[in-house]
Amino acid sequence: MTETLTIPAHIENGAVQLDAPLPAGIISVELRVHRAPEISPSKPWKSVGEFVRSLPPGNRSGADIEAQVREERESWPE
Repeated sequence: MTETLTIPAHIENGAVQLDAPLPAGIISVELRVHRAPEISPSKPWKSVGEFVRSLPPGNRSGADIEAQVREERESWPE
């Protein structure tokens, strides 16, 4: 099992800049970005459901999420 670390970073002139050094032994890096939802003040949302349906689809399957939850549960001490 691999360990996931969170390294603080920010965007500067369109490039990602780390706010802390990478620890020793890092073998790969994966960048996850969060896009702000496009909200038009001239068209307010009528409901939470309308807002949720307007969001872009995720990229994880239900099986992937279930596997992550199962792996996390199995790591808990008894």
